Amino acid sequence: MNLKKYIKKRLNMDYRKQLTAKLGILIFGISVATQALSAFITVCLINYIPQKFSAFITLTILTFLATMFCISILIGLILTFCILKFPMKPLGVTIDFINKLAEGNFEERVDLHAKSDGPAKNIENSLNRLAEELQNNEMFRSDFINDFSHEFKTPIVSIRGFAKLLKNNELSQEDRDEYLNIIIEESTRLSNLSTNVLNLSKLERQNIQTNNSDFNFAELIRRDILMLETKWNKKNINLEIELEEITYHGDANLISQVIINLLDNAIKFSPKKGDILISLKRYDGEDHTVIFTVSDHGIGMNDEQVKRIFDKFYQADRSHSTEGNGLGLTVVKRIVDMYNGSIEIKSAPDDGCTFIITL
Repeated sequence: MNLKKYIKKRLNMDYRKQLTAKLGILIFGISVATQALSAFITVCLINYIPQKFSAFITLTILTFLATMFCISILIGLILTFCILKFPMKPLGVTIDFINKLAEGNFEERVDLHAKSDGPAKNIENSLNRLAEELQNNEMFRSDFINDFSHEFKTPIVSIRGFAKLLKNNELSQEDRDEYLNIIIEESTRLSNLSTNVLNLSKLERQNIQTNNSDFNFAELIRRDILMLETKWNKKNINLEIELEEITYHGDANLISQVIINLLDNAIKFSPKKGDILISLKRYDGEDHTVIFTVSDHGIGMNDEQVKRIFDKFYQADRSHSTEGNGLGLTVVKRIVDMYNGSIEIKSAPDDGCTFIITL
C-alpha cells in the first residue's frame, strides 16, 4: 500500500476531533458524577439538618452546599476546557504534522516546545527523524528512477539508431561491421544490466545463506583474477598479489561476486600500466575472520562520492565514459552485510582507491 494513503487512512483529519470529543465526554462525565454524588449527599443532609438546627442555620448550610455544587460544576467545566486546550495541543500539532507528511511534505519539521528531557521532546525528535528519513528516501527514489531510466534508455536508443542505419543499402562493409559491433556491445550491456538488477533483487530478499561450505578463499581469488585476464591484460596492468591460504566457510558464488566486482571496478578506473594490489589475510591471526583488500592507483573519489558509492545506479564517473551501470558495488555491500561483514574505503581524488572487506 502507498505510504501516503496508509498514513492518511490511519490518521485522517477527523481523528483529532473524535479523540477530543471522547476525552471531553469522559472528563465531563467524571465531573457530573461527582456533582451527582454531591447532590445525593445534599438531599440526605436536607432531611437530617432541620431536625438538629434552627431555620437560619439550616438555610445557611443549604446555601453553602448549593454554592459548592455550582462551584464544582464550574471547576469541572474549567478543567475540561484546560485539559482539552493545553495538554491536547501537542497531540493536535503532532497529528497535523503527520498529515503533512502524508501529503508528501517531507521537508516539514515539528516543534512541540517541549522540555529537553521530557517524553514530548522524545516524540518531537522521533517525528523529525522520521521526516528526515522519508525525505532522504524520496530523494533516493527520485534519483533511482532517473538513473534507472537513463541506464536502460541509453542502450535501447543506441541499438535502435544503429539498426536504422543498417537499412541503408549504400553502407560499406566496414561501416556495417562497425554498427553491428556497437549493437552487439549495447545488447550485451543491456543484458548485463538486466541480470544485475535481477541478481540484486534476489539478494535483497535473501537473508539466509543455504549454500555454505568450506572452500579455499585464496584459490577462489586466483580463479576470478584469471576470469578477468582479458581486461587487465588489455590495459597492461601490473597485479601485486599477496594471498594467505585460508579455508573459509560460506557461499563461494556470493563471495566470488564480491571479488569480481571489486577487481573489475579497480581495473576500470586504473590507468594503463597501472598497479593493483590484491591481498588476503587473517584478521590478527584469527581463523574465523578474514580481510580481503583491493587497492588501485586510479582516479580516486572525493568524500561525497565515497558516501554514495553503494547507492543503486550511482556512478562516481557522472560522464558515463567508463563501462558499468552502478550496481556492482551495491551487490558487494549487500553480500558483505549478509555475512555481517564491513567495508572500509580509503580514497582521495587522483590518489587511487582502496576497498577493505572484513568477513
